[in-house]
Amino acid sequence: MDKASVDYTLYLVTDSTMIPANKTFLDQVSQAIDNGVTLVQLREKSLLTLDFINRAKETLQLCRKKGIPLIINDRVDVALAVDADGVHVGQDDMPATLVRKLIGPDKILGLSCGIPLEMEKAIEEGVVDYVGFGAMFPTKTKKDIKLDRFGQGPIGIRRLLRTLEKHNSSSERKIKCVAIGGINQSNAAKVLYQLNTPTQKVDGLAVVSCIMAAPDAAKATKDLIQIIHTPAPWTQALTITKEEPQSLENKIKTVTAKSPLVHHITNGVVKNFSANVTLAIGASPIMSEFGDEYEEFASTIDNICLVLNIGTPSPEMMNLFKHALQTYNKYGRMILLDPVACGATQARLNVVKELLNYGQVNVIKGNIGEISGILKLTSTYKQANGNEEEVLMKGVDSIAQLNEDDIISTGKQVSKDFKVVVVISGPINYVIHQDRYKSIPGGHPLMGTVTGTGCSLGSTIGSFIGAQADGRNKDKFDVYEAVIGAVELYNKAGREAAEEAKGSGTFMVKFIDKLFENTHNI
Repeated sequence: MDKASVDYTLYLVTDSTMIPANKTFLDQVSQAIDNGVTLVQLREKSLLTLDFINRAKETLQLCRKKGIPLIINDRVDVALAVDADGVHVGQDDMPATLVRKLIGPDKILGLSCGIPLEMEKAIEEGVVDYVGFGAMFPTKTKKDIKLDRFGQGPIGIRRLLRTLEKHNSSSERKIKCVAIGGINQSNAAKVLYQLNTPTQKVDGLAVVSCIMAAPDAAKATKDLIQIIHTPAPWTQALTITKEEPQSLENKIKTVTAKSPLVHHITNGVVKNFSANVTLAIGASPIMSEFGDEYEEFASTIDNICLVLNIGTPSPEMMNLFKHALQTYNKYGRMILLDPVACGATQARLNVVKELLNYGQVNVIKGNIGEISGILKLTSTYKQANGNEEEVLMKGVDSIAQLNEDDIISTGKQVSKDFKVVVVISGPINYVIHQDRYKSIPGGHPLMGTVTGTGCSLGSTIGSFIGAQADGRNKDKFDVYEAVIGAVELYNKAGREAAEEAKGSGTFMVKFIDKLFENTHNI
């Protein structure tokens, strides 16, 4: 078999302990192979050697019929005994260099890597054909995973991908990679989307239980193949346009015409104010923490946005956040994340890390302290920055001291790594998407004296992106342009309200009035 032509797209790792009661091991593997699996790894931790060899022979026969490789996990002796196509080893198994000597140059050799140092060593040794990155998500079978402080999920694994990217961009001997660990139909699109840099992407997904334990392995395999070959739902309505930006007036007209639903899962302090801001600009707010209705929201309402505000996190709220993320991602609906005070404590940054690993958001909005906190999660942070323990916030207020170039650079890094539009609020607001950015004058210092003005900017952005209000009214829209419109409107109303207000109390009322006037009197 030509190793260079091996297709790693859907890589099945077997586990005979997961087989449903009315199925057999060979039934599950055969259905998977017949319906799209491109490579099989036979993993048997408890079989005696002779039984392992017999199972390998049966599995190899199935693979040969479809012309796909069979890899044996760990056991070089079994692989040689049945003339399998290769061997996969872990960090605590036989060293990869010794395995290569035993199996020769023509067999496939794979190695599990969980941290960048392991990836660097694999590159230096130069004997493996592919690496397995993981565990991507927690699993019941992998409890001894070596992890750096970035942990599991796309955030941790992207750092390994960057290491591989450097090697593959400069070496003739390319190394392939697959993601493994807890991957299934609910998160496969997220993994593929996030593990894809401009010059390096993950070559395949390695799965176990979602096929081996499936009541219908054929359907489970077909579903995965469809997910792999279909653009992620949240990308289907997005574009980067080269057209001239539309006027704020056109964007506002779209919001008021479509009256989008803005679903808030937010902290109790700001619910009332956020709802009033949403209503004032012609959108419709709902403050729902009733998970049973999220599927109905996301599946039936076209103009909708989910606003996740982590102001008062708790284990119960985290479960709700993740349920909402998964549901809205399933239908490709817009999501804004407000990472309140994530630059202040490691605990809050961990909340943001868990959410960004779990689901894909479209916009991240925060002050420079919060966005600088998220910068610590990016795959290039350690090489580009110094003090990882720097305090960036005091409570919910940013105390980070950065010049404009540093602010824009921070926003670009977060935008590129997480594939989002970034909004950095402050005296000057910055809207950033990849290499595009726009600076927008802030509102007024009085805005900082009213609880909820920061959070309700998220409500305004949610209204604009939920309505797809880039001013063009086409099938695809530019999230970046819609966000610019929301930030411009919000700060314009703040400046106008401050001109008439006597203090923070009257400002709050005037601010709502000015939002209404600027959206309904055009």
